[in-house]
Amino acid sequence: MSVKTHESQVRAIVSFIATVSALLLFAPANSQAAVGDIVGQACISKAGTNGCALLPEPTVLDSAASVAVAPDGTDVYVGAMFGITHFRRASDGSLTYASCVDTSNTIGAGCPTSAPADGALALNRNSILVAISPNGKTVYATSWNDSLAWWSRDPATGTLTWGGCRDGAADASTNGRCGTATTFGGGNFPAGSLAFSQGLAVTPDGTGLFIADQQEGLVQAQLNPTTGVPTPEDCFNTTGSAAAGCTNLTSGIPTAGSGIAIGSNSRDIYLSSISPGGVTHFQRTPSGVTSFFSCIGASSPTAQCLTAAPNPSFFNIGAIGAGGSSIFTHGGNYGVPEGTVTRMSRSDNGSLSFVNCSTTVAVSGPCAVMPAGTLSGNIGHLPVSPDGGAIYTPQGGNPGALMRLSGDLAFGSCIGLGVLACAVPPLEVAFAAARGGAALSPDGGQLYQAAADQINIFQIQTAPSPPAAATPVAMPTAKKPQIRSVKKVRKGKRRGQYKVRVRVRQAGSIKVQFRGRLKKGTKIRVLGKATKRTAKRSGTYTLYAKPSRTAVKRKVKSSLEATLSASGYKTSSTARKTVRLR
Repeated sequence: MSVKTHESQVRAIVSFIATVSALLLFAPANSQAAVGDIVGQACISKAGTNGCALLPEPTVLDSAASVAVAPDGTDVYVGAMFGITHFRRASDGSLTYASCVDTSNTIGAGCPTSAPADGALALNRNSILVAISPNGKTVYATSWNDSLAWWSRDPATGTLTWGGCRDGAADASTNGRCGTATTFGGGNFPAGSLAFSQGLAVTPDGTGLFIADQQEGLVQAQLNPTTGVPTPEDCFNTTGSAAAGCTNLTSGIPTAGSGIAIGSNSRDIYLSSISPGGVTHFQRTPSGVTSFFSCIGASSPTAQCLTAAPNPSFFNIGAIGAGGSSIFTHGGNYGVPEGTVTRMSRSDNGSLSFVNCSTTVAVSGPCAVMPAGTLSGNIGHLPVSPDGGAIYTPQGGNPGALMRLSGDLAFGSCIGLGVLACAVPPLEVAFAAARGGAALSPDGGQLYQAAADQINIFQIQTAPSPPAAATPVAMPTAKKPQIRSVKKVRKGKRRGQYKVRVRVRQAGSIKVQFRGRLKKGTKIRVLGKATKRTAKRSGTYTLYAKPSRTAVKRKVKSSLEATLSASGYKTSSTARKTVRLR
């Protein structure tokens, strides 16, 4: 195939994606949405299935887990297992594929940009974290493969050009990942200091870069504000950590880094920690000197952390975000629909104090209770509006929900599959796949979330929605339940009732009842009282149905009906099974 023919095909595919993305983006999820609600979705995936547009270079989205939006709002970058995908962003928030960066040298010729030979292994181990300098001229990336890489960005086109790589590998003495064997003095990080990177952020003044590492704590680089080139500066961990050369903090200070938040003053740096749970506050001088200042721990104050947040505020704390005068954290069991969001206020010197929390954890303590299924664990960046008035918790469980809370952590709205409190997304199967990080657009109009092999686009309502159309949007039918077994109870207090096991594939209300004719030729009627039960998630549920005495006495051949009614679904679904009552 000639280069010219290939380019024509790519242009045709890109044009198709733009059209499909625009159509999907404005598919209404709620015709009467309030300001701030999440009301729309589109997606671009490697397979182009389930309503998603097709990505021309599919492999580059494998295990997508991180999203960064350019400060000018014109480009979106997604970090995945083998590279970075670059999308152009239109004024309506829709995305079109532009190019990709191959960080593994395995994707092929589809990516016009790749890391040079000495940097090809620098990021090729786990999904890549991406961050952009405030001036939009440099894109940084790190992963679990012991290095920090960067590319120069053309603000006019968003195209990335290889910049360089800083090593932090445990085998740095034998040239590590970036082909160099020196540490701080020679421009690299201490060996082993970037083994488990979970968060990446650049200071608002563009002169500092910080990495949250779950094993080694906080890692810092000083940035050249003109060229964007990073110079490793320092790292902070607790005594006994693997990386030699880091500043050792007192044992008991939370340093199992899971995310980074930076104050708008570029002075206050906040590291979220999984275990022990808490947030550690560092202060940075204008010249780049960083030092420990304070921390807020879990449960009760200690000699190291003079303030604390009550349980379950820091339950498996993962993501962290800053907005206004507050710091917010989000934690929970990853992949399980339960978690906690916590709000902390910042004093003049940047120290934190607990304000309140909202949770779906069973033992809620002082936290306000959120609707079941609306929170689950996530790592890294927590999307927060600049004024701190809205927090968006990305879905990470099954069932999953993308939820909006107000600045005081009151429930606002959510969009999710199989969650009773949430609006149903237009693209159900595609939405259910999302498990990665998320980022807000600079104008606050969209939220982009990385998924397993795709990028999801959510529209945020910025003005009151127009009156509902004359023809209502068709809502799907609830998924049909399955009657697994029916058995008459012979002993005990439920003697004479029928034990019915019903399998459902989504949350909702289950109703079981017998129907039939008491005499031949008469009308079909309900034979006994209907039994109901709430299903909080998919699974098999047991209900007991009691037929009427007359129906049992006459040994009626009845129809056992199991009906599922799900929130957001226009029509319920019913399964039936013939049962001879005796």
